[in-house]
Amino acid sequence: MRKKSVIFITLSFLTTLLFLKSAHADIEWSGVYRIEGNFIKNPELGGRDRELSYGQHHLILRPKIIAGDGLTIYGQFNLLNDATNYPNSQMGQIWGAGVRGEAGDSSATTSAADSNVLSRTQAADTLQVTQLYLTFSQEYGQLIVGRAPLQFGLGMTHNAGRGLFDHWYDTRDLVGYKFIVGNLWFLPMYGKPSESFINRNDDVSDYMIQMQYENPDTDIELGIFYQVRKGSNQASDGPTPANTDPVGSVLGGPSSTNSGRIDGKQVSLYALKDSETLRLGVEATFQSGESGVVTSSGDNVTWNGFGVAGEAEYRPGGKWKWGVKAGSASGDDPATGGKFEGFIFNRNYDVAMLMFNRPLGQDDFLRTRLVTGAVRDNDGNIQRADVEAISNVLYFAPSVKYSLGQRWSIENSIITGFLSDQPLNGKSVANDLGYEWDIALTFSPRKGVSWVNQAAMLFPGDAWSGESQYDSSFAFGLTTKAAISF
Repeated sequence: MRKKSVIFITLSFLTTLLFLKSAHADIEWSGVYRIEGNFIKNPELGGRDRELSYGQHHLILRPKIIAGDGLTIYGQFNLLNDATNYPNSQMGQIWGAGVRGEAGDSSATTSAADSNVLSRTQAADTLQVTQLYLTFSQEYGQLIVGRAPLQFGLGMTHNAGRGLFDHWYDTRDLVGYKFIVGNLWFLPMYGKPSESFINRNDDVSDYMIQMQYENPDTDIELGIFYQVRKGSNQASDGPTPANTDPVGSVLGGPSSTNSGRIDGKQVSLYALKDSETLRLGVEATFQSGESGVVTSSGDNVTWNGFGVAGEAEYRPGGKWKWGVKAGSASGDDPATGGKFEGFIFNRNYDVAMLMFNRPLGQDDFLRTRLVTGAVRDNDGNIQRADVEAISNVLYFAPSVKYSLGQRWSIENSIITGFLSDQPLNGKSVANDLGYEWDIALTFSPRKGVSWVNQAAMLFPGDAWSGESQYDSSFAFGLTTKAAISF
């Protein structure tokens, strides 16, 4: 009752503000349009004559409405989406979306208008509103209400997806107040991931607080993000064999059910030094609690994972930049159905073009099925785009970037990694993931325009062979993508 009272009072306050302010409003627009082409040879690493070849395009519009003194409304509209295959994402629509959707649609055609081979139009798309929130700024703080983005630190855990080619985003329906005291600010928030039926006790609620220290004189940032998620046994809907295949179920084992209470905790810390010549940052997250999925023995599956990411870039001036990304994520042990020990990075956080970014191999070696869903068809062929994430791995990725004048630059990266834990139940798997060499050529003719061409060569290690039941062979990928931001 107290939570509902807080929300009611807040909405009443905002309604009063809207009537008190002038009806005049200024609207500013920003956004990004991007188009991408992808080619990947041998993604299963099994020596098959298999390839993925596809394009994508997507438009993001971000209106900013200045409704009055200190009162601003923000939004994000996504156009050209793929809600069927990649729901609640900004992956974009596959280039060449037909009026009947995917090839092989079994529904009967009635005319040329619903026939891929006869239609004179492409499939129409709907606009998706992914963000819409209001801020009321005062001298010592700011009120935030609505569906707002979540961003923290390096973006390893909470990532709003503001990068030019980010395909994912984090948002939350929330109300919070940002208190600002000098270089320090803290933001307590109450979020509502799910309300569901308004007459039942099946809500999922987030209690969050973000504290951050930012000193522009020393170029130092420090932050902490604490989150508690709670929900009753009527609110649990984690993936179980009832709604996915038993092999893919990573919570609770083959006979698990959604009958437990939700009580999850997550603590994230980060520190960043970003000066003209040196950028040095680290972020770590620890998660614990109960998932709401219950095993056949009646145990609520617990969370118990951690991840850490570090970044460094040395910019001595001139044309050279030297950098490195390194980190670790705990992996889930498939033999412990009552625990999920893995930590999965945000899918916007990439260190390579292929590894930890695109599904690879012939099994779930990174134990990320919880977030990727099914990525292979019945024949074992990979059929998904870049839904993969960093988990169950220790990785290291040094890079060097060279500027070829004001418009062109080239970057080389070497990526390697090792599995943290055994990913296949009852099998002994090597931990060496091998090496990947990425080359990126970037052309920026003017501000807001970027054209990136990438090539990746993957020399897989023994880990991809499982317990010698799979082949593992060379794979490569090519990507060309362009973005116009405004």
